[in-house]
Amino acid sequence: MAITKGKNKADKSSTIPIASPKSYSTLADLRADRDIWYKILVLIYDLRNIKNDKASENRTLQTVDPIYISTPYFTPEEAEAVKAVKIDNDTTLEQAITKALENFFEKRRASGDARPCGPHDMVPVYLECFGVEKGEIEEERFVSRVRRSGLGS
Repeated sequence: MAITKGKNKADKSSTIPIASPKSYSTLADLRADRDIWYKILVLIYDLRNIKNDKASENRTLQTVDPIYISTPYFTPEEAEAVKAVKIDNDTTLEQAITKALENFFEKRRASGDARPCGPHDMVPVYLECFGVEKGEIEEERFVSRVRRSGLGS
């Protein structure tokens, strides 16, 4: 019996299936995805602690989006999915956050930097838009995990 090298006779496909990006319709859908929700909470935690936590500052400085919903917190696909979540029939999260900060953005653009400063501008808006209670980002186990693992698990 001859042994053939190389190609498998069954010619099994070696392509790896590509996972389609998740889509979220509501805030409840975001909350149900533990990984995404953790990333959202880390983002809010970082914005709140940017001045007293070097790791928080470093992560926020890596963002490429005016409302901080980008890398390193989310993949591009995740960021788009999060921004597109409807908080009511007509309004996406991105629209709600942008509208809440509209006047601020106009002033910042004039200065050459359109990004909000973080803590006092973004945290209250994010808490409200994402429906997060302040206690969620202050909870001892959560804070310990963020300090230990950052965005990792």
